[in-house]
Amino acid sequence: MINLFQAMQAFVKVADAGSFAQAAEQLGVSTSVVTRHVSSLEKHLGIRLFQRTTRKVVLTEAGAEYGDGCRLLMAELEEVESRATTASKEVAGDLRIVALGSFSLFRLTPLFAEYQAKFPRVNLRVTLTEKRVDLLEGGFDVGIVTEHMIRSESLVVRRLINSHAVPVASAAYLAQAGHPKTPADLARHRVITAPLDTSPQTWVFDNGDGGEDSIALDASFTVNSMIMQKQAALGAMGIALLPLEMVDDELRAGTLMRILEDHAVLNGDVAVSLVYPSREFVPRKIREFIDLAVGFFE
Repeated sequence: MINLFQAMQAFVKVADAGSFAQAAEQLGVSTSVVTRHVSSLEKHLGIRLFQRTTRKVVLTEAGAEYGDGCRLLMAELEEVESRATTASKEVAGDLRIVALGSFSLFRLTPLFAEYQAKFPRVNLRVTLTEKRVDLLEGGFDVGIVTEHMIRSESLVVRRLINSHAVPVASAAYLAQAGHPKTPADLARHRVITAPLDTSPQTWVFDNGDGGEDSIALDASFTVNSMIMQKQAALGAMGIALLPLEMVDDELRAGTLMRILEDHAVLNGDVAVSLVYPSREFVPRKIREFIDLAVGFFE
């Protein structure tokens, strides 16, 4: 099967040079390859493109007209490639980001602000969610999500942070229900969690002796938003397991109190990762965001 583009390229080179040998030299191939391309093109078109003599190569009338068309097409192709290359280098346009909503509200706004300060021609289109998401199907350029939220395959995943989770409750709740002294005491308390496929849920604690205590919990309130879990804890609805960074201000202010401080939770950490579809041919606006996000969380 004829490679039409290569054949057209060879034909134009011969037409411009007036020589098969010179065209072959310019293309970096043998004269026989150029001759074969031109012959294949003539056979494909059903016309003679050149009048050949032992001393020179001259375009036929049909060949001259076809040559003008080939040059026009090749110039348009070059323009299309130039625009595509420029677009990949230019830091402008829309950048579509999907992010874990509860994490975004207290960590990502400074990142977004820094990015737009550097690249004001990029419009950030941010979608917040707590659900699993297919990055490709959703048309997103990049995601900042927990790894269990990722549905798409063949994504690049770069861990940003591993946020340590701690059990917290309001002073009002603890005054009413009492302070749990051991993980086992949680069985007598109201617990706030994210909904899972299995119930009861299990929090695993370090027992301080090198072992673990697994506590099965029948949550009194479940919601798929860490923001609302935090608000529920502030509203004295029970004990919640939340990232320390998310409740740090409330712990300092005393509106939330940390419980069971001598027993680290082993299975509650929240790992947040940067995900994107490919390592190759990444447009500059995406590559710049990736580099900035990685550096921002180091």
